[in-house]
Amino acid sequence: MTAIACLRIAVGDHPGAESDRMAAIVAKVAGAYLESTWMWPRRSGLVAPFSFVLVDPRARRLDARELQALARDLQGKLFGVQGEGEVSLLLFEGDQAEVMRFAGSHRAQLQALLDGEDDGGFPGRICKITPDGVESLAPPGGPVDGEALDGPHGASTPRKPRTGWWGIYYLAKEAFVGAGAAVRASDKSPLAEHAAKPYGLEHDLLCLEAARDLLESCPQGYLFMPFDFSTIVRPSARATIKEALNTLPSSQRARLAATILNVPREPSHGALAQINSLMRPHVAFLDLHVSDPAFRIDILPAGAATSVTLTLEGEDELGRLATIRRFLAQQPAYKAKRVWVGVTDLMSAREVDVCRLQNAPFLSGPAVSDLLSLPVHDLACAPDHLPYRESGVGGFELSEARLGLAS
Repeated sequence: MTAIACLRIAVGDHPGAESDRMAAIVAKVAGAYLESTWMWPRRSGLVAPFSFVLVDPRARRLDARELQALARDLQGKLFGVQGEGEVSLLLFEGDQAEVMRFAGSHRAQLQALLDGEDDGGFPGRICKITPDGVESLAPPGGPVDGEALDGPHGASTPRKPRTGWWGIYYLAKEAFVGAGAAVRASDKSPLAEHAAKPYGLEHDLLCLEAARDLLESCPQGYLFMPFDFSTIVRPSARATIKEALNTLPSSQRARLAATILNVPREPSHGALAQINSLMRPHVAFLDLHVSDPAFRIDILPAGAATSVTLTLEGEDELGRLATIRRFLAQQPAYKAKRVWVGVTDLMSAREVDVCRLQNAPFLSGPAVSDLLSLPVHDLACAPDHLPYRESGVGGFELSEARLGLAS
């Protein structure tokens, strides 16, 4: 039997705990977490304020412990580490009708369960999840672990692969043209997966190996392999990377790209020459990722890069929007150098819209696509339908961000 459950989120008794503003924040944080961790064929969706339905067709019982990271994430986002307030999650597992009834139940019923006053009104399994622990309320002292359909023990889903793929969207064609490799940071907030630091040689080699292993099974589309600037300029690391690059088939060079992360505002000509000497025999494109919108494109040597991509940082959306505008205002200078531009780590629909208004050619990040299990390519998608989400059938799902949850 497919496991189906309702996840109810309680954020304490303080004034405003049930406000529309708090509901929107919870929906945004919890929704982003579930999108990145509750991977297909599992499904999740917001069905009422503070209530999500979770489905796992491969499990008899969900693993409540898996959701403790979400409780910690919400606690930090809403109250801070030492804040006065507590986040608690209630996971109710039962038949579909009871799950939906639980999703719409009154806050007083929820509080009674949190206080240990279960009157049996909801026939099913109930687990309480806080940042500090997980316990079974019904049955008391019952199991909190998962149970797969094909066995009596263990988690409900297999481990995620170490790497994933961000879809790269070409605005002019309104289509995905390739994907960039990223190492999953499962112990961090899902929105930080692409920007997990520190980057290093292990990170670079994992992504290179992921691209190499997929070249035959995914015969089309551009694959972008990330390399950290500060790592690649070190002679010892450069020698290791060169050895790994030599394992890439030369016949696939035309669809391979190297993304150089954390490039400074004024990279030296010597460093750029070393990077080009190392990469160009193996890749057709060289993409420099910069965080400074005032990157010195005027001093970039001819042919040193195919593209320059702005990596957005920080959580202040107004500041991020200003950074996008400042960077894209310099497009004439990039065009004069015959260098493409792009913006990555886009987090919201508003950021995507600013990129559209200023005609940024290439876009990527959580507001553009999920961190996908496989690369995406030659896939048309209207901008209003971003982010692209894996559905298991190759289709799209209308973005919750476009329904106002990311405003």
